[in-house]
Amino acid sequence: GRVKADGVDLVISTAHPSEMFWRELHFGEFDISEMSCSSLLMAIANGDKRFIAIPVFTSRSFFHTGILVRTDRGIEKPEDLKGKRVAVPEYQQTAALWCRGALQHEFGVTAFDIDWYMERTEELSHASATGFQPPKGLRFQHIPENENIGSMLLAGKIDASLLYLNEVNLVDRSRVDLRNRTEVRTLFKDPEAEGIRYYKKTGFYPINHCVVFKREVADKYPWA
Repeated sequence: GRVKADGVDLVISTAHPSEMFWRELHFGEFDISEMSCSSLLMAIANGDKRFIAIPVFTSRSFFHTGILVRTDRGIEKPEDLKGKRVAVPEYQQTAALWCRGALQHEFGVTAFDIDWYMERTEELSHASATGFQPPKGLRFQHIPENENIGSMLLAGKIDASLLYLNEVNLVDRSRVDLRNRTEVRTLFKDPEAEGIRYYKKTGFYPINHCVVFKREVADKYPWA
């Protein structure tokens, strides 16, 4: 409430971003919403004209520094992910896109070098609202609905995960806390140092989420 907009009374709803984006992309519930940058770009590219974005970035991170790996798979460096089974909550999500970009351009590991496992179902993914289809030739499958990234990591059914979301929301199924588990650690033993190295080399501080207005709201109240 520290910032006021003349003539606008904000009615605030809070939700986990995974759920928020799904609700906005599928049902347009909110006049103003935080939004996945990759999902927005894909929706616009496929002719979705419902939203106008503003350059307010509510989430940034060096996402590849948070990649998790099993400690018993001999994965000591990014190149060791080649040929491995790697999970992701949603293949098209922005954080996963930045991770794949860093793996490819910094370490020579392309998406086609990896066997992908996606947690979200088609019904509860952003992809069903954006027209996403896995690239041809990609090794890609959905995790069975009775399992999730956390359970499969601990059971050794997958080798790594690009990111891990275990906060309660409608679309992500993982719930187990992987902190302090001996079976799992971050790929980079010093994630902060890798983030610093990446930024000094590339100049990128990756944006993840932006803010969108419904186009009908922006057209009627452009000053908002």
